Amino acid sequence: MTITLVSVAVALLVGTIEALGLISDHLKLEGKLWDAIGKLNDNFGTLGYVIIGIFAASWLVSMVLYRTRRFDELETSR
Repeated sequence: MTITLVSVAVALLVGTIEALGLISDHLKLEGKLWDAIGKLNDNFGTLGYVIIGIFAASWLVSMVLYRTRRFDELETSR
């Protein structure tokens, strides 16, 4: 569930940045916000590394919680 949640969040983030970049280019919008969105669109390679870091961190947190809460020791009923 954790990876699915992170996947949805990342997809929404990337889609939003891309859509706002297209809107900014089409409507020739200017300002600090639009400049920041333009820089994000120009640097999707760096954003990719951040996304990989987010996935790795969420996997690590999930693993730590799984072990500290001892979910691996729960009995299952058949």
